[in-house]
Amino acid sequence: MNAHTIIDQRLLRNGLILHARTKGFWGWIIRKTLGSWGNHDALIYHDSGRWWVLDAEPPVAHLTPFDVWEARYRKGKAQLRFYWPSSALSLDGSKACKWWLAHVRNSPYDYDAFPRLLFKAIFGDWWKKAAGKEWKFFCTESVRDSWMFAGFDPWKKNSPTPRTTEKRADDKKFADYTDNIISNDNETE
Repeated sequence: MNAHTIIDQRLLRNGLILHARTKGFWGWIIRKTLGSWGNHDALIYHDSGRWWVLDAEPPVAHLTPFDVWEARYRKGKAQLRFYWPSSALSLDGSKACKWWLAHVRNSPYDYDAFPRLLFKAIFGDWWKKAAGKEWKFFCTESVRDSWMFAGFDPWKKNSPTPRTTEKRADDKKFADYTDNIISNDNETE
């Protein structure tokens, strides 16, 4: 990460998808298994004068201050991308966040999904039923379900993963705002 790189929090909005590549063993395992660049998806949410990341990660889904993710980025512990469902409005992002807060927050992480997701990664997606438990969530599933409630489903599949998010971004189902949000502060002078 360049020391002059900045994240412009003024350009964040409710429902923006944070797509992350984290350093560490579990991030590496997820990327290796999926064949993906990233290993985590979450929603961005503004409340009480600050930005939060709606994280469905072990042990339970919780709100993480955006500043924590920004610090990970600055220390080189995470790389970030920012996606927005094509044709969605700001109000739709707020709806997605409200659904996440009401249905995902404080729910247990869906460890039960991992054996099926691993099987799917090796042998293909021939079983159309969702992996894991319906009342538990893993990261991309929570983001997809939230956006489905708001009327958008760019993932178009059960048990989406960070790799699914990347494929849909490649297919232009998501607008990529990364270069707008993360920039070199020398460019703004």
